[in-house]
Amino acid sequence: MKGSIIARRYAAGLGASILDSEYPRINSELEAFLTAFKKTELGEALSSYFISMEKKKSIIEEIAHKYKFHKKTRNFLILLIERRRIELFPLIMEFFHSFWNQSHNIHEFELVTAIKVDEKFVDEVKGILESKFKGEIRIFSKIDPSIIGGFILKKGFVVYDGSIKKQLELIKRKIIEGE
Repeated sequence: MKGSIIARRYAAGLGASILDSEYPRINSELEAFLTAFKKTELGEALSSYFISMEKKKSIIEEIAHKYKFHKKTRNFLILLIERRRIELFPLIMEFFHSFWNQSHNIHEFELVTAIKVDEKFVDEVKGILESKFKGEIRIFSKIDPSIIGGFILKKGFVVYDGSIKKQLELIKRKIIEGE
């Protein structure tokens, strides 16, 4: 819980410090760093108590120089090292995206279908959502054959389940309950 509160504060601070024109570059750099942080030994090394803060900062400096990171990207990562918060970086990034989207009226949805759907269907769903949410809508498609048919639409923790699998489960439950 405490880590979550701290991560939110860092995410909000990062979001507030970035200009709209800087966002694409900085977000891309942070996402690339996050991937390396999670999928390589980088995360373990930077979170280790056995590696000095100076060594960790030099690792960040080397990465920032090699990949020509924006000054704000570099400074943010150094700040996390100095404040001993780098282990919260993945959580900070989750909150950062949420903060940025909320402050810019961007709504992201995951559309889960049993088969690949055409762009016309995605555009129809997007149009309905745009009229409801009055903002920019981003839809990320995912295929899951186990839902049989229909679709599931997810936004954060909210799930709209219109799958055939769910309908069959409801019918089964009614039969078992004797309705």
